[in-house]
Amino acid sequence: MPSRRFPQRLILRRSAGRATGAVLLLAALWLGACASSQPAPPVREPRPPREPDRALAQELRSFLLDPVESYPREIDPEQAEQLQSAYRDLVERSDVEGARAAAAELLEVDAALAPAQVLAAQADFVEERLREVVTRLVPVGDSMPGYVASQLLLGRAAETLDVPLAYAAYRAIATRSSLALQRLGELHPRAVEILSNRLQEALRTGNLDEAQKHLSFLESWAPSEIGTLEGALAVAVARGDQAAELAAVKGLVTRRPEDRKLLERRVALEMAVGDPSAGLQIAQDLAARHPNDPEAARLLEASRFRWRLSMLPQSVQTVAAKPDLDKADFAVLLYWLVPNVRYARPSAGRIATDVLDHPHQEEIVRVVNLGLMDVEPTLHRFSPSATLRRGPALRVLVRTLSSFGQNLACLGGAKPQGAQSAVCAGAAGCGLLLEGEECRPGEALSGTEAVELIRRTLKLLGAS
Repeated sequence: MPSRRFPQRLILRRSAGRATGAVLLLAALWLGACASSQPAPPVREPRPPREPDRALAQELRSFLLDPVESYPREIDPEQAEQLQSAYRDLVERSDVEGARAAAAELLEVDAALAPAQVLAAQADFVEERLREVVTRLVPVGDSMPGYVASQLLLGRAAETLDVPLAYAAYRAIATRSSLALQRLGELHPRAVEILSNRLQEALRTGNLDEAQKHLSFLESWAPSEIGTLEGALAVAVARGDQAAELAAVKGLVTRRPEDRKLLERRVALEMAVGDPSAGLQIAQDLAARHPNDPEAARLLEASRFRWRLSMLPQSVQTVAAKPDLDKADFAVLLYWLVPNVRYARPSAGRIATDVLDHPHQEEIVRVVNLGLMDVEPTLHRFSPSATLRRGPALRVLVRTLSSFGQNLACLGGAKPQGAQSAVCAGAAGCGLLLEGEECRPGEALSGTEAVELIRRTLKLLGAS
């Protein structure tokens, strides 16, 4: 079998009474990929011809429908008669060779004649050539997803080869075939399980696009099931998409309302990209349920701080939500979140030549003239768009503690100017880094991380 992929677009009608409300469900399936990764099937020995004039068993006949009846396009009457005659001989007399000959004759004239492809696939099916059936019918389903005779047979043939493919074929015609609807229900748990496993394997190998494709199928087939919600959460985390992560966490919380880790994660996400008021309410509920738990108390403190942040100008909130901050962004957060910075009177008049037209000139000039952030001394450049690293950010916060703190023993009376190791030690000693939290001085800093570090700074200053 060729190793190329066969796209299979399948349509699910939203309800039996809304034939025009179909939605596109699938764009591609994986049978070709599976086949290309497996050894070629053994060569079949020629089968002895079936005994003529013997009707097919009912189990087989149920999946073999007249290829003309449900065909959605116009067809030449003579071709239709030839197809239907060969079809009757197939199901009533087991005349496989007659069906093959009729299909081949018609396809020689018109290779795109779908009913002839269906008839040929029906002959393959009777002889248990299931891969051949799928190879023939996937392209037919791609162009005519509502073609019942094709999709019903494709589903049955694919059940032993690729359960999600079979499920998708049945789903496309479930409102038009009671047998397809029945098979759909029976295959549902296994189809969802297989897709969930494929999604996890794609994530394990770092193939996010493949994982997203599997997730799209799951969200169409089983949107509220835990496996789908867990898959959505895993994909969102892998992509760093906090909005999608929040949506998945919300869904999981409705299924596991007592899961504390989920609730805590929802609080953090609501504060970062959702509704801060909702996050604060959840944090308050957790603190009330766990009155002696320091973790719940810390979460509530952080949530209150983030809620106050939501009252600041939108430009500040936008900076706080950025995945990576530059130096100007950090100056903005310091200015707006630390009252000492906003209201203190600078003792110096340093000049930064590259911020004169910057939209955040006021904030940058203030933190520079307070001695919290540096200007290159020769060219007098601040480099506002330079990526902010954790080490320099911690140095600024330790300077903030040194400038505005009252007798903080952790500072030892010195203003930190030196190596990153000294800055990390000072930050850890003052509690800017929690116990066991790594300094990671060379890494970029997100808005969420910066806001939390500033909150800890304010708490040490007695202003949290």
